Amino acid sequence: MAKTESDIRVWQNFRKGHKEAFQKIYFDHYRFLYNYCRKFTSDTSLVEDLIQDLFVNILVRKDHLSDTDNIRLYLLCSIRRRLFKALNEKVNKVTDLFDPLNPDFSFDEGIEPAFGENEDENKTLKVLFKSVNTLGARQKEIIYMKYFSGLNNKEIAEVLGVSYQTVRNTLCNALKNIRKDFDNEQPKGKMVVLLHLFRKME
Repeated sequence: MAKTESDIRVWQNFRKGHKEAFQKIYFDHYRFLYNYCRKFTSDTSLVEDLIQDLFVNILVRKDHLSDTDNIRLYLLCSIRRRLFKALNEKVNKVTDLFDPLNPDFSFDEGIEPAFGENEDENKTLKVLFKSVNTLGARQKEIIYMKYFSGLNNKEIAEVLGVSYQTVRNTLCNALKNIRKDFDNEQPKGKMVVLLHLFRKME
């Protein structure tokens, strides 16, 4: 709730023209948006241009923007549309945000497990990291949104432009595949431990 109230206040101040509020939005979310876009393309110039255009656009149109209680979700929805439009234009393709033929989500691009001194934990992280990279592109993207970005299923569905049930089914199938790789690594019912470790990989 505190985060929601903070986002509402910051967004309202931004729309009123407060420079500090815009700077906070920019610096709080730029890196996240950059890292997300880089999972789809190695064209850093394109990514930087798209993000800059996004922030210029919301700054110019601030008087016409609607309220939001989740700034990151708002920006993520916007940058994903812009990114897919730009990438698909290169191949003259109509944009469909959940099309399996869209650019692949490369989970290992810029993502490295935060290995520490605990050998058992390191082993688990390595198996988990390898397992996630065997998933389908959309499964990887939803895993990333869920456990790296902290979005819930409803928010993920909004970003992807699909139903809640589609997100839930895709996530369940992804987790089932991950569990299989841990049949001999973890006692049954320890998936919560794996997901806790997964969060530490950010």
